[in-house]
Amino acid sequence: MLSEEELERLEAPDPELARPDATLHQFQRDIDAAEKAEADKAAAREQQIAEAKRKAEEAARLAAEQGKELKQTVNWGLAPAREVTLFYPGTSSIEWIFGREHGGSRAFSKGERCVGCHEKEAADMGKRIVTGEKLEPNVIPGKRGSIPVQIQAAHDDEHLYMRFSWPDTDHAPTPFVEGGKMDPDNKVKLAMMFGTDDVEFAEGAGCWASCHTDSRDMPGEVDNATIQTYAESGRLDTTEGITKYLEESRTEMEYKGRRGKEPGGWDKLKPEAEIQAAMQDNNFLDLIRYQIGTDTVEDGHVLAERNMDGGQGAEFNAQLEDGVWTVEMKRKLKSDSAGDLSLDLSRVYNIGFAIHDDYSDSRYHHISLGYRLGFDNDSEDIEINAVKL
Repeated sequence: MLSEEELERLEAPDPELARPDATLHQFQRDIDAAEKAEADKAAAREQQIAEAKRKAEEAARLAAEQGKELKQTVNWGLAPAREVTLFYPGTSSIEWIFGREHGGSRAFSKGERCVGCHEKEAADMGKRIVTGEKLEPNVIPGKRGSIPVQIQAAHDDEHLYMRFSWPDTDHAPTPFVEGGKMDPDNKVKLAMMFGTDDVEFAEGAGCWASCHTDSRDMPGEVDNATIQTYAESGRLDTTEGITKYLEESRTEMEYKGRRGKEPGGWDKLKPEAEIQAAMQDNNFLDLIRYQIGTDTVEDGHVLAERNMDGGQGAEFNAQLEDGVWTVEMKRKLKSDSAGDLSLDLSRVYNIGFAIHDDYSDSRYHHISLGYRLGFDNDSEDIEINAVKL
């Protein structure tokens, strides 16, 4: 219930707590030890991803010898690789990012990107969440907290190509699902979202812009009876409850949940004409998902809700060799399909990734922070650079 001014006074440095000079040397030693520990962990992760890359290259060589070449003909040796850590997010949502439990809420409100603060600690965050230390009431024993993924991107005049490589995992049965597998038909699903800076929070938080606490399987999940009392519920596909949505489709949103207000905005739909206008202005997230088990490609978007079809589609191929998954994607740069984002080589886009591994579904996935995708752009603020073939 404190005001912003009161919070700032509480957060201001207290001179009485300053360390005496005699302890500064020990303080510096503590810092040095912490930095060394972090460097050691980073080196271990580098070694892990290098080994995964070696295995992927060896698997591709063996596949070629056996006449099982991947469908695409991209020379990936010319494309820079970026290691991206996908971590287990639990029940975190865009509303949680703004809440007091998140220490970076003030920085995020002032325009800081999540990746700037959290990229190096993503694996540690995933470990804390997946074990139930925070943000996860339904623990899956043995589920890994993070996945190191090698990502490469390239393009020609008509297509964007992307390649993903990551280590497989042992099965950890889900205790609250019969048979231990949420999606028995798909051991792995790979998804990604593209968006412009016109989408609120897409630049700072990536796909978190679409993740809300009142969606299904989240802490504030709306039950079906409540949904049916909403006069506009017929405009939404609620067969799976409330799915992802964006602020651009709502008349108002509550992010901090103060003074008894319910966080979210599922029942604040804008008129259909305004939602269609947002579509025309690219105020949506383009969503592509590949279900590896069923070899199914879904191409949709997120705006008023999550739609899994309507786009132009994309080509995928995948193989699991020597414990390493390798997935390649081919997508047209331009499209006239509703919900497809046409990619301009002179622009920069926001992109986020998700992997449902080990037969998982719904929110029980691993996700990336929000990254910036550019084309032949090696500037510092571009994390993933698609190079010309």
